[in-house]
Amino acid sequence: MKIKTNYGFFIIPTWPLLVVPLGVFALIMLLKSYYIVNPGETGIHLRMGSMIDQHEVSGAYFKIPFFDEVITINNRIIKSQIETQALSHDLQFVSIGVAINYKIENALELYKLIGTQMEENIIDPFSQESIKAIVAQYTAEGLIQNRHEAKERVERDLRQRLEPFHITLVDFNFVHLDFHRDFLTAVENKQIAMQSAMTAKNLTEKIKEEAIQAKTQADAEAYAMKVKRESVNKETIILKIIEKWDGVLPVTMTGNALPFLDIAK
Repeated sequence: MKIKTNYGFFIIPTWPLLVVPLGVFALIMLLKSYYIVNPGETGIHLRMGSMIDQHEVSGAYFKIPFFDEVITINNRIIKSQIETQALSHDLQFVSIGVAINYKIENALELYKLIGTQMEENIIDPFSQESIKAIVAQYTAEGLIQNRHEAKERVERDLRQRLEPFHITLVDFNFVHLDFHRDFLTAVENKQIAMQSAMTAKNLTEKIKEEAIQAKTQADAEAYAMKVKRESVNKETIILKIIEKWDGVLPVTMTGNALPFLDIAK
């Protein structure tokens, strides 16, 4: 390349102008010619859409730039939170939040079945289906009283649904179960009424028990008075007989004296 100056023409070599772009292009190709699989991940190696390899061991691997693609799938325990609504057996709407922990057991087979959209295609719809199916078997009050049982049933049902897709359900929990305010008010009023009825019943039982105790005490006192009166009457009779006795024992026709009678009996 020639550049004209006041002193004539100055020649600049053209090869440095070519080296720089070629060097940048080579650097880009070098960076795109490998990929890294991190611990806890599976790398699925695709070439023009077809799978040619998978890597579960962490490290760097070679690929052909612009022709190869790498899909990375997480093999660690993944946490997902889902919000949904369900209808109870007595037609009460329930707003439900759940926390799900799951783990992918076979990334390659899962990728063949549904690709990489696990939560959108599997976790979310399956979870909602299991939740709605189980909640529909409980009344609203039954769901409150048997929350742990309902949670275990949903967990068992969801685990069975996920198993064919090579996903293991690690843990499932209800975060919240929210009911309509009118229902909660009705439940509260019912609880208050039940407590009032129980208090009244306890008071009635207490009064009945006190009445029984009072009658028992009265019967005991009356019996004691009767025994006391009979004792006093016997003593009075004996005293009168003693006062009237002249000291002579009755005599029989044969002349023998009769034995002294035990008049106290």
